[in-house]
This record gives sequence, structure tokens and C-alpha cells, in this order.
Amino acid sequence: MADEGAIVRRRRANRTVSRLTVTIVLANLIGLVILLLGSFALTQYRDGLIQAKLEGVRAQAQIIADVLAQVAIDESTCQPVEEADIAGQEETAICALSLRQRDVREVFNRVWDSFEGRVRIFNAPQTFDDPPVTDARALLIEDVVLREDEIVAQNLPPIEQQNGVIQSLEEEGLWRRLSRFFSRDFRAQAARRTIEDELNDALASSPFAQERGATSVRIDEEGELVASVSVPIRRVQAIYGVVTAESGGIDTVVEDARLSILPFFGWAVAAAILSSLLLTTMIAQPIRQLAIASDKVREGIAAAGRARIPDFTNRKDEIGELSGSLKSMTQAIYARIDAIESFAADVSHELKNPLTSIRSAAETLQIAKTPEQQAKLLSVIQKDVARMDRLITDISNASRLDAELARESREAVDLGRLIKDIVQSYSHTSGEIAVRVTFDEPLHDTYVLGNPTALSQVIRNLIDNARSFSPNGGEVRVFLEPAGVRSSASRIIVEDDGPGIPPDNLESIFKRFYTKRPQGSAFGNNSGLGLAISRQIVNSHGGRIVAENRLTDPDDPGSDRKGARFIVELPGT
Repeated sequence: MADEGAIVRRRRANRTVSRLTVTIVLANLIGLVILLLGSFALTQYRDGLIQAKLEGVRAQAQIIADVLAQVAIDESTCQPVEEADIAGQEETAICALSLRQRDVREVFNRVWDSFEGRVRIFNAPQTFDDPPVTDARALLIEDVVLREDEIVAQNLPPIEQQNGVIQSLEEEGLWRRLSRFFSRDFRAQAARRTIEDELNDALASSPFAQERGATSVRIDEEGELVASVSVPIRRVQAIYGVVTAESGGIDTVVEDARLSILPFFGWAVAAAILSSLLLTTMIAQPIRQLAIASDKVREGIAAAGRARIPDFTNRKDEIGELSGSLKSMTQAIYARIDAIESFAADVSHELKNPLTSIRSAAETLQIAKTPEQQAKLLSVIQKDVARMDRLITDISNASRLDAELARESREAVDLGRLIKDIVQSYSHTSGEIAVRVTFDEPLHDTYVLGNPTALSQVIRNLIDNARSFSPNGGEVRVFLEPAGVRSSASRIIVEDDGPGIPPDNLESIFKRFYTKRPQGSAFGNNSGLGLAISRQIVNSHGGRIVAENRLTDPDDPGSDRKGARFIVELPGT
């Protein structure tokens, strides 16, 4: 599966556009598309435009109504109202209120050439039905379209560009259909409003209102959205007719306003694409390089080679942090591989020595003539077998130490009590080495966050090492200094009365299988892993361990050594 993943990444690396690039581009464009579509759904501009048109149309309709009320009304004319029009009443001298059509036309022919829009004049209804107006066409006197006296010149495109004009019209039609789709609810409401409803509202309106008549937004006969105002033609309280003024072009103005957004949308799209390419260069490409380099590291490990992780740490951002983390991880892996190789070589060397001794003793045992020689050779074999057993046990413990330290949980450990229990266990142990172990218990409790089992192993290793170098009748002293006495960390100090440590070996004694011991000590009783394991445990707890010599004159580095001292520093809880 890992090989297949690497192959897939290589194939993607050969592509000109990655999936992350497409994702970044789409993520930037989606927001712009939503804003563009949102401009169709917003109604503030449309409502403001309609309100402005209604105000202009109202002023025009009121002026026309006032003029017609003075000019086109003939009060001397009286037309009898039929009895059928007055329910339950006899024919009387009641006169119908009407306008003179000749005077209405004269007004429009001579006066209103400066107005623009459609104006219709209706007679007042001569019935008392509810509603009074059911058919506006029956009351219509005049229907004119007023335009300003202005000649508009427009250059037509050449014939060869006719296809482009057709394409532009097609695009405009699509844009208009899209605009009408978002305003379908508003248009449906306007379509339900009729001219008869508006006339009835105008006839029922109060003459004392600040804004006379009735207003509405309707769909005219051509399917265009118009702003309409109907104002009654009054003299005193009598209504002689109704002036209805309409102004269209709402759809066109709104669509032009929305269409004007397109250039800005195009610039925004171009900016989004450029920013996406920049993000791709800054993010997608480095991530791809890191992924390919990681595959090469894995393949290099399998092929015993070395691969480098691209260094982007100079970027000072998350990609730089990722690059630094991958680089540190790769270096740690290579260091662990080197350590494993070195450990394997050391193990092979350490195991080979007792095996060579056992083989030599076994071969000599066959030609040994005396029982004393045979017993001596068997003793050598037994010691070498015991040494191999000790080596294998220590090697096994050291090899699984990292995994155990990573899995085990940490807790607050009372160092004073832990050291006291360990020191007391040595007072009940009898062995070949007669060395006392003492502990100077502190007055205050000292706690650290760690693993008590691993920390007890460190203390035992240091005490065992000190006892092995101490002469018979000597003493190993253990001290505990709480944090704040000499440093910010708690200190465990183990001292012995042995020969000390050569100055050149103060650091090498912590290496694996270091077993250089003074003359006269028993050979093969130590594997050389105790101090190495101790340092590994202390480092995993965030502390450090060092070794130094106890001198007869502490101020004189060249004075005689009178023992060794190991210092373990552990951070507090």
C-alpha cells in the first residue's frame, strides 16, 4: 500500500494542476459567485428605485389632475343618470360627473410635452356598484405616452458585426432571465395587481390626505414592471375622473445596475485566480515536495540510503514549521538507525567474546588430562555462560526501554521515600562486596513527575556501580537536594570511595558496553549497560546525569582522586 501511495504521488507530481490547486481556486470562486448571486436577491436598490419613480410619477399625476380639474370640467353639462344605475331610486335631475374629451386632448397637445411616461385619463364611474370600477377600458378617455423632446442618435454596428450583436442580445436575454428568476416572487405579487384595483383605491382615497390617490407596482400589457399612480380629478368633493400616470423601465435600470457589477466580478475572478496560484506556489507545491521527499526517505531507508527533506524553515510560517518538523523527524530516524546499527555491532562484539571463550574452553576440555584442568575449564565455561546470560538480559532490557518509557504513564514520585526504600533493601542484602549504603534524608519532601519503576532502576544502577568500585568496608553515600538549593531541579547525588574516573572517560562511561574497570576486579560481572540505561531514562524525564571526581583538594583539578560522584538532575512537578 505504501508503494502504491508513492506511485500515486509521483503521478500527481507530473500533473500541471494539483487537486489542492483546484480546491483553492474553487474555494475562492465560490464566495464570489455567492456574492454575485446575492446581488440579484437584494431588493434595497430595486425598492429605492421604485420609490423614487413613484414620487416623480405622483407629482406628475397631481399636476395633470389639478390642471384638468380647472380646464376639462363643464358643470353646465348635465347627463341624466339612468334609474337602473341608482338602485331603488326614480329618475331624477341628478347629473353624471364627466370630463370633456376635447379639452383633455387639448391639454396634452399643448402643455405636457415636457413630461415622460404613460398617462391615461378615466371618467368617473357613473354607477354605485361595489367595486365601482370593474372594466377600466369602458371609462378610458385618453391614453397617451409622453416623452421629452430629445432626439437620441445611435451609431449602428457594421453588417459584419451582426453576429456579435446577436450574441450580445442572447447574453442579455440570459442575464435578464436570471434577474427575473430572483425577482419572481416580487413580479408575481405585482402581476396580481390590476388597473381596476388601483382606480378603486384612488376613488376611495381621502381628499385630505397628504399624498392623494393610490400607488401600485403592476405588470402592464407588455409584461413590463411599471410604477403607477392614480390621482382623482376633484373639484370640491366631486370626482370627475382619474389620472393614471405610469413609468416603466424599472427592469431595465435594475438589470443595467446588476450588469455593471460584471466588470468588477471579472476583476475579482482574476484576482481570485491569481491569489489561488500564489497560494498554490506557497502551499501546495511545498507540501507536494515534502510528500515526495518523505517517500524518498522511506525508500532510502529500505535501500540503506539517505534522502534530504527540503528546507523551508526560512519561511517562518506553518509550512516552515512542517518542514523543520519533518527534517528533525528524519534526522531522529536516521540517528535511531545509526544507534541500532551501532548497538547491533556492539551486541555482536560483546556476545562474541564469551562465545569465543566458551568454544576455546570446550576444545581444550577434550584434551585436558587432569581433573584439576577439566574443573578449571568447566569453571571458565560456567562464568562465560553466566556472563552471556547477564548480557542477554541487559541487552533485552535496553532494547525495549524506549518503548516502555513511551507507553508508561507519569505520576508524582516522592524521591525521598523512593531512595529510602532502595537504600534499606541494600542493608538486608549480603554479598561478596561488603560496602555500606547510606542515605542523608532531607527535611522536606521532594516530588518529581516521572515513572517510579524507571527512576528506581536509575538509583539502583548508580548504587550498584558505586559499590562495584568501592573497596571492602567502604561506603556509598546518597544525597537528595530539593529544587532551589543549588538549581531549579531536584538533585540525586551518589558518591563512592573508589579510585575515581579518569578525566578523559567522564563522558564515555555512559556509552554502551563500557566496562573498563581497575585491576583486580572480577571480569565479566558487568555488562557496561547500566550507566547507558540510566542516562536514557533520565533524558526521557527531561533531566540530565553527569559524572565527576571527588578530589582531595576541590580547588585543585590536578589533586588526587578519592572517589567518584554521579549527579542526577530532574525537573520538579
